[in-house]
Amino acid sequence: MSELLYIKDLKVYFNTEEGVVKALAGVNFEIVKGSFHGLIGETGCGKSVTGLSILKLLDNNALIEGGEIIYKDENLLDKTEKQMQKDFRGNEIAMIFQDPGSSLNPVFTIQDQIQESVKMYKKASKQEYRNIVIEELKKVKLPDVEGLLDKYPHQLSGGMKQRVMIAMMLACNPNLLIADEPTTALDVSIQAQFLQVLKNLKDKFDMTVLYITHDLAVVSEICDYVSVMYAGRIVENVPVRELFKNPVHPYSYKLVHSVLGVKTFLEDLEEIPGSVPRLIDPPSGCRFHPRCEEAIDICKTKVPQLKKIGKNHYVACHRR
Repeated sequence: MSELLYIKDLKVYFNTEEGVVKALAGVNFEIVKGSFHGLIGETGCGKSVTGLSILKLLDNNALIEGGEIIYKDENLLDKTEKQMQKDFRGNEIAMIFQDPGSSLNPVFTIQDQIQESVKMYKKASKQEYRNIVIEELKKVKLPDVEGLLDKYPHQLSGGMKQRVMIAMMLACNPNLLIADEPTTALDVSIQAQFLQVLKNLKDKFDMTVLYITHDLAVVSEICDYVSVMYAGRIVENVPVRELFKNPVHPYSYKLVHSVLGVKTFLEDLEEIPGSVPRLIDPPSGCRFHPRCEEAIDICKTKVPQLKKIGKNHYVACHRR
């Protein structure tokens, strides 16, 4: 296995009126080339910030306090805005955001928007651009592709908009696709279709995908590896089957056992006591210790480091 991207000790803070939000406090994980890598955790744990950090699309009040994001042996954090725009965004790394409605421009047609992405990296005639757009829309299994070209985003359903976003990202032939909770606004049946399209495209074009979500059902269906995030830190890196078979970190265990399944009754579900901490003043030591039923004294004072406990399985816990 070879790593396409490696994040090492990434720290990202945000200056706010209330104080400094320590959103990412030493994130560590690697993405294997050709894999579907899941990044999971509760809302507000730093998943989206991690994805945006890779592309350096953070807000102006963000401070990258340390760490490395190594992509193909190059540290993206050392790149200028011009270098990121020219050499990495789109043609190397692309991102699908949570709400396709806000990502598509309402005053431009579907053809214009995809064509604009293609023009950044390819020179072609007007007819060639049109053919490229048609081909990309066909890849994502949209019906009546030529009829869609002159339509505007408001004329499409949520599922169709999300496929248009994928087509736009794939038009630049990226090696890494970051999908940030792309099925949040879709109903269950459309979500299943979307995931199947994404999986087929990944297999056909040998793409690598970082899939950001809080939905464990989706993770179990499409991911190869999973990084479990809690309050700005990775607590477990694990192959997906091992996560559901043997979740080691107390937080991972609670997450897996808090989901209702076919063979799981309501009374069998685990509850995580308390709530996610405010990251302006996060707990010392292990950030999960105030909610952990297994916490000991060292958990309150010392930050646990990721350690290997099995093949491709790492956990950050003093009790493991």
